[in-house]
Amino acid sequence: MRKHLFAVAALALFLSAGAAAVHAQEGQMDAKAMEEMMMKLAAPGAPHQHLAQMTGNWTARVTMFSPGAEPVTTDGTYEGEMVLGGRYLLGRFHTSMMGMPMEGMSIDGYDNAKNEFFSLWFDNMGTGVFSSTGSLSADGKVSTYHGKMAMGPMEMPTRSTNEWLDKDTMKFTMWQSMGGQEMKSMEITYKRSK
Repeated sequence: MRKHLFAVAALALFLSAGAAAVHAQEGQMDAKAMEEMMMKLAAPGAPHQHLAQMTGNWTARVTMFSPGAEPVTTDGTYEGEMVLGGRYLLGRFHTSMMGMPMEGMSIDGYDNAKNEFFSLWFDNMGTGVFSSTGSLSADGKVSTYHGKMAMGPMEMPTRSTNEWLDKDTMKFTMWQSMGGQEMKSMEITYKRSK
């Protein structure tokens, strides 16, 4: 397996060097400049360190909101770890929903090439993936994401925020839009386990 990974990495470097040579002939970028750019784009930085704040074990208080109904609150847990050399945050979430165990997994990252955060969510309540992209406030306390949630043949626009209340408390809030009207659908308060 390791030999296979090294072969794939070598092939990728060979192809990027070949592409750089072609671009250099076209007057666009030489091989050294291409290599430096690729290294810069691949390096984890401050945005990845921001994501790393969610590593470790957390308790989660989940509140779901539905029009015309009382909010429903459950408790859960979250475990986060940085993977692939500190480039992505892998999260595992456990709670209950509608009286059934609910398990979810998230992959969060920052794309250096696009200058944006992204989040992918998978869970045992479906077979699809929910994706959103976002940005971080200047003070580093609030990240805001936008996405579209598939509901059968429909797509529902979403907005969500991750707000750091202190170093051990983060509040996630999600809103969904239906018919042009935005409604709060979920709130999760994460507390770092000590």
